[in-house]
Amino acid sequence: MKFLPLVWSAIWRQRTESLLTLFALTVAFTLFGAMLALNVAYEKAIADARMDRLFVTRRFDGPATVPLGYREQLARIPGVTAVGGQIWFGGHEQDVHHPILIMFVDEGMRAAWPELPLSQADWRALDARPAGIFLTRKAAARRNARIGGVVTLNTAPGSRADGGTTWYFTVLGIVPDPPGWGQWNPDLIIANLRYWEETSDLQERNGVNTLRLAIDRPEHARAVCRAIETQFTNANPALSCVPARENAQELAEANINMRKISLGIAAAGLFMILFLCANGMAESVRERLWEFGVLKTFGYSDAGLGLLVVLEAAIPTLLAAVLGAALARAVDAFIAHLAMTGVINMPEVSASSAAFGWALGVALIVALISSVAPLQRLRRMQVGAVVAGR
Repeated sequence: MKFLPLVWSAIWRQRTESLLTLFALTVAFTLFGAMLALNVAYEKAIADARMDRLFVTRRFDGPATVPLGYREQLARIPGVTAVGGQIWFGGHEQDVHHPILIMFVDEGMRAAWPELPLSQADWRALDARPAGIFLTRKAAARRNARIGGVVTLNTAPGSRADGGTTWYFTVLGIVPDPPGWGQWNPDLIIANLRYWEETSDLQERNGVNTLRLAIDRPEHARAVCRAIETQFTNANPALSCVPARENAQELAEANINMRKISLGIAAAGLFMILFLCANGMAESVRERLWEFGVLKTFGYSDAGLGLLVVLEAAIPTLLAAVLGAALARAVDAFIAHLAMTGVINMPEVSASSAAFGWALGVALIVALISSVAPLQRLRRMQVGAVVAGR
Protein backbone atom coordinates (compact mmCIF):
# COMPACT_ATOMS: atom_id res chain seq x y z
CA MET A 1 0.00 0.00 0.00
CA LYS A 2 2.93 2.37 0.57
CA PHE A 3 3.48 2.50 -3.19
CA LEU A 4 -0.01 3.75 -4.05
CA PRO A 5 0.55 7.42 -3.05
CA LEU A 6 3.77 7.42 -5.06
CA VAL A 7 2.06 5.80 -8.06
CA TRP A 8 -0.84 8.24 -7.89
CA SER A 9 1.54 11.17 -7.66
CA ALA A 10 3.48 9.94 -10.67
CA ILE A 11 0.36 9.39 -12.77
CA TRP A 12 -1.32 12.64 -11.78
CA ARG A 13 1.71 14.94 -11.93
CA GLN A 14 0.80 16.02 -15.48
CA ARG A 15 -2.95 15.78 -15.45
CA THR A 16 -3.67 16.89 -19.02
CA GLU A 17 -1.13 14.52 -20.48
CA SER A 18 -2.35 11.65 -18.28
CA LEU A 19 -5.99 12.21 -19.25
CA LEU A 20 -5.13 12.41 -22.95
CA THR A 21 -3.09 9.23 -22.68
CA LEU A 22 -5.93 7.48 -20.86
CA PHE A 23 -8.36 8.62 -23.56
CA ALA A 24 -6.09 7.39 -26.36
CA LEU A 25 -5.55 4.05 -24.60
CA THR A 26 -9.31 3.67 -24.11
CA VAL A 27 -9.95 4.31 -27.81
CA ALA A 28 -7.26 1.80 -28.73
CA PHE A 29 -8.71 -0.85 -26.43
CA THR A 30 -12.20 -0.15 -27.82
CA LEU A 31 -10.88 -0.68 -31.32
CA PHE A 32 -9.01 -3.81 -30.27
CA GLY A 33 -12.01 -5.33 -28.48
CA ALA A 34 -14.58 -4.51 -31.15
CA MET A 35 -12.46 -5.87 -33.99
CA LEU A 36 -11.56 -8.99 -32.02
CA ALA A 37 -15.24 -9.66 -31.38
CA LEU A 38 -16.05 -9.06 -35.05
CA ASN A 39 -13.40 -11.54 -36.16
CA VAL A 40 -14.71 -14.16 -33.70
CA ALA A 41 -18.24 -13.57 -35.02
CA TYR A 42 -17.13 -14.23 -38.59
CA GLU A 43 -15.22 -17.36 -37.60
CA LYS A 44 -18.19 -18.69 -35.63
CA ALA A 45 -20.62 -17.93 -38.43
CA ILE A 46 -18.45 -19.79 -40.92
CA ALA A 47 -18.05 -22.74 -38.52
CA ASP A 48 -21.83 -22.88 -38.04
CA ALA A 49 -22.27 -23.38 -41.79
CA ARG A 50 -21.80 -27.12 -42.23
CA MET A 51 -19.72 -28.92 -44.82
CA ASP A 52 -22.30 -31.72 -45.08
CA ARG A 53 -24.89 -29.29 -46.44
CA LEU A 54 -24.61 -28.37 -50.13
CA PHE A 55 -26.09 -25.57 -52.25
CA VAL A 56 -26.92 -26.51 -55.84
CA THR A 57 -27.79 -23.65 -58.20
CA ARG A 58 -27.86 -22.83 -61.89
CA ARG A 59 -24.31 -22.48 -63.22
CA PHE A 60 -24.75 -19.97 -66.03
CA ASP A 61 -26.74 -16.78 -66.50
CA GLY A 62 -30.36 -17.03 -67.45
CA PRO A 63 -33.55 -17.66 -65.54
CA ALA A 64 -32.45 -18.15 -61.94
CA THR A 65 -34.38 -21.38 -61.51
CA VAL A 66 -33.38 -25.01 -61.20
CA PRO A 67 -36.02 -27.53 -62.33
CA LEU A 68 -37.66 -29.36 -59.46
CA GLY A 69 -37.34 -32.51 -61.55
CA TYR A 70 -33.61 -32.55 -60.78
CA ARG A 71 -34.37 -33.61 -57.21
CA GLU A 72 -34.79 -37.29 -58.05
CA GLN A 73 -31.58 -37.39 -60.10
CA LEU A 74 -29.58 -35.69 -57.37
CA ALA A 75 -30.96 -38.03 -54.72
CA ARG A 76 -29.45 -41.00 -56.60
CA ILE A 77 -25.89 -39.60 -56.49
CA PRO A 78 -23.75 -41.59 -54.00
CA GLY A 79 -23.38 -39.73 -50.69
CA VAL A 80 -26.57 -37.67 -51.02
CA THR A 81 -29.04 -38.43 -48.22
CA ALA A 82 -31.73 -35.78 -48.82
CA VAL A 83 -32.71 -33.11 -51.34
CA GLY A 84 -34.93 -30.10 -50.72
CA GLY A 85 -35.91 -27.06 -52.76
CA GLN A 86 -36.25 -23.41 -51.84
CA ILE A 87 -37.15 -20.25 -53.66
CA TRP A 88 -36.85 -16.65 -52.49
CA PHE A 89 -39.61 -14.30 -53.58
CA GLY A 90 -39.92 -10.68 -52.56
CA GLY A 91 -42.03 -7.59 -52.79
CA HIS A 92 -43.27 -5.10 -50.24
CA GLU A 93 -45.74 -5.00 -47.38
CA GLN A 94 -47.71 -1.79 -46.75
CA ASP A 95 -45.66 0.28 -49.20
CA VAL A 96 -42.46 0.12 -51.19
CA HIS A 97 -40.50 1.36 -48.19
CA HIS A 98 -41.25 -1.90 -46.33
CA PRO A 99 -39.67 -4.67 -48.42
CA ILE A 100 -40.33 -8.30 -47.59
CA LEU A 101 -38.60 -11.46 -48.75
CA ILE A 102 -40.14 -14.89 -48.18
CA MET A 103 -38.41 -18.25 -48.46
CA PHE A 104 -40.67 -21.00 -49.81
CA VAL A 105 -39.46 -24.52 -48.97
CA ASP A 106 -40.68 -27.98 -49.88
CA GLU A 107 -41.15 -31.11 -47.80
CA GLY A 108 -37.65 -32.34 -48.66
CA MET A 109 -36.18 -29.59 -46.49
CA ARG A 110 -37.10 -31.54 -43.36
CA ALA A 111 -34.18 -33.87 -44.02
CA ALA A 112 -32.05 -31.70 -46.32
CA TRP A 113 -31.93 -28.81 -43.85
CA PRO A 114 -32.78 -30.18 -40.40
CA GLU A 115 -31.12 -27.13 -38.79
CA LEU A 116 -33.99 -25.01 -40.07
CA PRO A 117 -35.73 -24.08 -36.79
CA LEU A 118 -39.02 -25.88 -37.49
CA SER A 119 -40.20 -28.72 -35.28
CA GLN A 120 -42.12 -31.70 -36.65
CA ALA A 121 -45.31 -30.06 -35.36
CA ASP A 122 -44.38 -26.89 -37.27
CA TRP A 123 -43.87 -28.85 -40.47
CA ARG A 124 -47.25 -30.51 -40.04
CA ALA A 125 -48.90 -27.14 -39.45
CA LEU A 126 -47.24 -25.74 -42.58
CA ASP A 127 -48.45 -28.72 -44.57
CA ALA A 128 -52.00 -28.40 -43.25
CA ARG A 129 -52.17 -24.65 -43.94
CA PRO A 130 -50.14 -23.91 -47.09
CA ALA A 131 -50.86 -20.17 -46.79
CA GLY A 132 -49.25 -20.09 -43.36
CA ILE A 133 -45.77 -18.81 -42.53
CA PHE A 134 -43.25 -19.06 -39.71
CA LEU A 135 -41.16 -16.04 -38.77
CA THR A 136 -37.89 -16.04 -36.89
CA ARG A 137 -37.73 -13.89 -33.78
CA LYS A 138 -35.87 -11.11 -35.56
CA ALA A 139 -38.34 -11.07 -38.44
CA ALA A 140 -41.29 -11.03 -36.03
CA ALA A 141 -39.74 -8.25 -33.93
CA ARG A 142 -39.12 -6.05 -36.97
CA ARG A 143 -42.80 -6.08 -37.96
CA ASN A 144 -44.36 -6.64 -34.52
CA ALA A 145 -45.95 -9.86 -35.82
CA ARG A 146 -48.10 -12.10 -33.63
CA ILE A 147 -49.30 -15.68 -34.03
CA GLY A 148 -52.58 -15.62 -35.90
CA GLY A 149 -51.82 -12.29 -37.53
CA VAL A 150 -51.63 -11.66 -41.27
CA VAL A 151 -48.56 -10.68 -43.28
CA THR A 152 -49.03 -9.42 -46.83
CA LEU A 153 -46.73 -9.66 -49.82
CA ASN A 154 -47.47 -7.18 -52.62
CA THR A 155 -45.86 -7.62 -56.02
CA ALA A 156 -46.07 -6.33 -59.55
CA PRO A 157 -48.95 -7.48 -61.76
CA GLY A 158 -48.45 -10.84 -63.41
CA SER A 159 -46.84 -12.67 -60.50
CA ARG A 160 -50.05 -14.51 -59.52
CA ALA A 161 -51.88 -16.90 -61.77
CA ASP A 162 -55.24 -15.31 -60.90
CA GLY A 163 -54.04 -11.85 -61.88
CA GLY A 164 -53.83 -10.58 -58.33
CA THR A 165 -50.86 -8.75 -56.86
CA THR A 166 -51.15 -9.62 -53.16
CA TRP A 167 -50.46 -12.75 -51.14
CA TYR A 168 -51.94 -13.06 -47.66
CA PHE A 169 -50.09 -15.23 -45.14
CA THR A 170 -51.23 -16.28 -41.68
CA VAL A 171 -48.54 -16.35 -38.98
CA LEU A 172 -48.46 -19.92 -37.66
CA GLY A 173 -45.59 -19.44 -35.24
CA ILE A 174 -42.39 -17.64 -34.27
CA VAL A 175 -39.23 -19.75 -34.22
CA PRO A 176 -35.59 -19.17 -33.12
CA ASP A 177 -33.13 -17.57 -35.48
CA PRO A 178 -30.95 -20.30 -37.05
CA PRO A 179 -27.18 -20.34 -36.50
CA GLY A 180 -24.69 -19.24 -39.11
CA TRP A 181 -24.62 -16.39 -41.57
CA GLY A 182 -24.64 -15.88 -45.30
CA GLN A 183 -27.25 -18.58 -45.93
CA TRP A 184 -30.43 -16.56 -45.50
CA ASN A 185 -31.83 -13.09 -45.34
CA PRO A 186 -31.69 -11.69 -41.78
CA ASP A 187 -35.46 -11.27 -42.06
CA LEU A 188 -36.19 -15.00 -42.38
CA ILE A 189 -39.80 -15.89 -43.19
CA ILE A 190 -40.57 -19.51 -44.06
CA ALA A 191 -43.48 -20.49 -46.28
CA ASN A 192 -44.75 -23.59 -48.09
CA LEU A 193 -43.43 -24.13 -51.62
CA ARG A 194 -46.67 -25.93 -52.50
CA TYR A 195 -48.56 -22.69 -51.96
CA TRP A 196 -46.17 -20.92 -54.32
CA GLU A 197 -46.69 -23.64 -56.92
CA GLU A 198 -50.48 -23.34 -56.64
CA THR A 199 -50.72 -19.55 -56.83
CA SER A 200 -47.80 -18.18 -58.85
CA ASP A 201 -47.82 -17.49 -62.56
CA LEU A 202 -47.60 -20.67 -64.63
CA GLN A 203 -44.24 -19.68 -66.10
CA GLU A 204 -42.74 -19.39 -62.60
CA ARG A 205 -43.64 -22.89 -61.48
CA ASN A 206 -41.65 -26.14 -61.34
CA GLY A 207 -38.42 -24.36 -60.48
CA VAL A 208 -36.50 -23.13 -57.43
CA ASN A 209 -33.59 -20.80 -56.78
CA THR A 210 -31.64 -23.44 -54.89
CA LEU A 211 -31.68 -27.16 -54.28
CA ARG A 212 -30.25 -27.88 -50.86
CA LEU A 213 -28.63 -31.25 -50.21
CA ALA A 214 -27.64 -33.17 -47.12
CA ILE A 215 -24.82 -35.67 -47.52
CA ASP A 216 -23.58 -38.57 -45.42
CA ARG A 217 -20.18 -37.18 -44.31
CA PRO A 218 -18.58 -33.69 -44.37
CA GLU A 219 -15.37 -34.99 -45.94
CA HIS A 220 -17.37 -36.15 -48.97
CA ALA A 221 -18.61 -32.63 -49.75
CA ARG A 222 -16.17 -31.73 -52.53
CA ALA A 223 -16.37 -35.17 -54.12
CA VAL A 224 -20.17 -35.05 -54.20
CA CYS A 225 -20.08 -31.53 -55.65
CA ARG A 226 -17.71 -32.67 -58.39
CA ALA A 227 -19.99 -35.60 -59.18
CA ILE A 228 -23.01 -33.28 -59.41
CA GLU A 229 -21.28 -30.76 -61.64
CA THR A 230 -19.90 -33.54 -63.87
CA GLN A 231 -23.26 -35.25 -64.24
CA PHE A 232 -25.04 -32.00 -65.10
CA THR A 233 -22.32 -30.38 -67.22
CA ASN A 234 -24.23 -30.87 -70.47
CA ALA A 235 -27.69 -30.53 -68.94
CA ASN A 236 -29.95 -27.58 -69.60
CA PRO A 237 -29.49 -25.89 -67.23
CA ALA A 238 -26.06 -26.98 -65.99
CA LEU A 239 -25.57 -26.98 -62.23
CA SER A 240 -23.06 -25.51 -59.80
CA CYS A 241 -22.48 -26.95 -56.32
CA VAL A 242 -20.80 -25.52 -53.23
CA PRO A 243 -20.70 -26.68 -49.59
CA ALA A 244 -22.53 -24.34 -47.21
CA ARG A 245 -19.37 -23.61 -45.21
CA GLU A 246 -17.36 -22.68 -48.27
CA ASN A 247 -20.25 -20.52 -49.46
CA ALA A 248 -20.27 -18.65 -46.13
CA GLN A 249 -16.50 -18.23 -46.33
CA GLU A 250 -16.72 -16.85 -49.86
CA LEU A 251 -19.34 -14.36 -48.72
CA ALA A 252 -17.14 -13.31 -45.80
CA GLU A 253 -14.23 -12.71 -48.18
CA ALA A 254 -16.19 -11.20 -51.05
CA ASN A 255 -15.15 -7.67 -52.05
CA ILE A 256 -13.76 -6.80 -48.61
CA ASN A 257 -12.30 -9.55 -46.45
CA MET A 258 -13.68 -8.39 -43.13
CA ARG A 259 -12.09 -11.27 -41.21
CA LYS A 260 -8.57 -10.21 -42.21
CA ILE A 261 -9.36 -6.52 -41.97
CA SER A 262 -10.73 -6.93 -38.45
CA LEU A 263 -7.56 -8.73 -37.40
CA GLY A 264 -5.42 -6.04 -39.02
CA ILE A 265 -7.31 -3.26 -37.25
CA ALA A 266 -7.10 -5.15 -33.96
CA ALA A 267 -3.33 -5.50 -34.45
CA ALA A 268 -3.08 -1.77 -35.20
CA GLY A 269 -4.98 -1.03 -32.00
CA LEU A 270 -2.64 -3.30 -30.06
CA PHE A 271 0.41 -1.57 -31.54
CA MET A 272 -1.08 1.80 -30.63
CA ILE A 273 -1.59 0.64 -27.04
CA LEU A 274 1.97 -0.64 -26.76
CA PHE A 275 3.45 2.49 -28.34
CA LEU A 276 1.52 4.89 -26.10
CA CYS A 277 2.26 2.99 -22.94
CA ALA A 278 5.95 2.38 -23.71
CA ASN A 279 6.52 5.98 -24.78
CA GLY A 280 4.73 7.34 -21.73
CA MET A 281 6.69 5.16 -19.32
CA ALA A 282 10.03 5.97 -20.92
CA GLU A 283 9.32 9.70 -20.69
CA SER A 284 8.01 9.44 -17.13
CA VAL A 285 11.09 7.61 -15.85
CA ARG A 286 13.45 9.94 -17.74
CA GLU A 287 11.84 13.02 -16.19
CA ARG A 288 11.88 11.52 -12.69
CA LEU A 289 15.38 10.05 -12.47
CA TRP A 290 16.23 12.39 -9.63
CA GLU A 291 13.12 11.23 -7.72
CA PHE A 292 14.10 7.58 -8.18
CA GLY A 293 17.64 8.39 -7.08
CA VAL A 294 16.32 9.96 -3.86
CA LEU A 295 14.02 6.96 -3.21
CA LYS A 296 16.96 4.62 -3.61
CA THR A 297 19.00 6.76 -1.23
CA PHE A 298 16.21 6.40 1.34
CA GLY A 299 16.49 2.63 1.10
CA TYR A 300 14.14 1.56 -1.66
CA SER A 301 15.44 -1.59 -3.32
CA ASP A 302 15.69 -2.21 -7.06
CA ALA A 303 12.71 -4.56 -6.75
CA GLY A 304 10.68 -1.86 -5.00
CA LEU A 305 11.46 0.71 -7.67
CA GLY A 306 10.64 -1.89 -10.33
CA LEU A 307 7.27 -2.53 -8.72
CA LEU A 308 6.62 1.21 -8.67
CA VAL A 309 7.30 1.47 -12.41
CA VAL A 310 5.16 -1.58 -13.25
CA LEU A 311 2.24 -0.25 -11.19
CA GLU A 312 2.53 3.14 -12.85
CA ALA A 313 2.23 1.43 -16.23
CA ALA A 314 -0.40 -1.15 -15.22
CA ILE A 315 -2.99 0.99 -13.42
CA PRO A 316 -3.90 3.39 -16.29
CA THR A 317 -3.58 0.58 -18.83
CA LEU A 318 -5.94 -1.70 -16.90
CA LEU A 319 -8.36 1.19 -16.37
CA ALA A 320 -8.29 1.92 -20.11
CA ALA A 321 -8.85 -1.79 -20.81
CA VAL A 322 -11.97 -1.83 -18.62
CA LEU A 323 -13.35 1.35 -20.20
CA GLY A 324 -12.44 0.17 -23.70
CA ALA A 325 -14.09 -3.22 -23.17
CA ALA A 326 -17.28 -1.51 -22.02
CA LEU A 327 -17.27 0.78 -25.06
CA ALA A 328 -16.49 -2.20 -27.33
CA ARG A 329 -19.64 -3.90 -26.05
CA ALA A 330 -21.62 -0.79 -27.02
CA VAL A 331 -20.04 -0.76 -30.49
CA ASP A 332 -20.77 -4.47 -30.92
CA ALA A 333 -24.37 -3.94 -29.85
CA PHE A 334 -24.72 -1.19 -32.47
CA ILE A 335 -23.23 -3.43 -35.19
CA ALA A 336 -25.56 -6.26 -34.11
CA HIS A 337 -28.52 -3.88 -34.38
CA LEU A 338 -27.51 -2.89 -37.92
CA ALA A 339 -27.11 -6.54 -38.89
CA MET A 340 -30.46 -7.50 -37.35
CA THR A 341 -32.30 -4.72 -39.17
CA GLY A 342 -30.64 -5.63 -42.48
CA VAL A 343 -28.73 -2.36 -42.86
CA ILE A 344 -25.46 -4.29 -43.15
CA ASN A 345 -24.84 -7.89 -44.16
CA MET A 346 -22.59 -9.44 -41.56
CA PRO A 347 -22.81 -11.82 -38.62
CA GLU A 348 -24.29 -10.66 -35.36
CA VAL A 349 -21.45 -9.45 -33.14
CA SER A 350 -21.49 -10.06 -29.42
CA ALA A 351 -18.58 -9.28 -27.11
CA SER A 352 -18.09 -12.18 -24.70
CA SER A 353 -16.58 -12.39 -21.25
CA ALA A 354 -13.57 -14.04 -22.87
CA ALA A 355 -12.97 -10.86 -24.88
CA PHE A 356 -13.03 -8.86 -21.63
CA GLY A 357 -10.46 -11.26 -20.18
CA TRP A 358 -8.33 -10.87 -23.29
CA ALA A 359 -8.38 -7.09 -22.87
CA LEU A 360 -7.20 -7.34 -19.25
CA GLY A 361 -4.53 -9.87 -20.19
CA VAL A 362 -3.28 -7.66 -23.01
CA ALA A 363 -3.21 -4.68 -20.64
CA LEU A 364 -1.00 -6.56 -18.18
CA ILE A 365 1.34 -7.79 -20.90
CA VAL A 366 1.62 -4.30 -22.40
CA ALA A 367 2.35 -2.83 -18.97
CA LEU A 368 5.13 -5.35 -18.41
CA ILE A 369 6.66 -4.85 -21.86
CA SER A 370 6.46 -1.07 -21.48
CA SER A 371 8.34 -1.31 -18.19
CA VAL A 372 11.31 -3.25 -19.56
CA ALA A 373 13.29 -0.31 -21.01
CA PRO A 374 12.64 2.03 -18.04
CA LEU A 375 13.65 -0.71 -15.61
CA GLN A 376 16.89 -1.25 -17.50
CA ARG A 377 17.59 2.46 -17.27
CA LEU A 378 16.96 2.45 -13.52
CA ARG A 379 19.20 -0.56 -13.07
CA ARG A 380 22.09 1.26 -14.75
CA MET A 381 21.39 4.53 -12.89
CA GLN A 382 24.31 6.06 -10.98
CA VAL A 383 22.58 7.23 -7.80
CA GLY A 384 25.24 9.72 -6.73
CA ALA A 385 25.45 11.39 -10.13
CA VAL A 386 21.67 11.59 -10.48
CA VAL A 387 21.11 13.07 -6.99
CA ALA A 388 23.93 15.54 -7.55
CA GLY A 389 22.25 16.63 -10.80
CA ARG A 390 25.06 15.45 -13.06
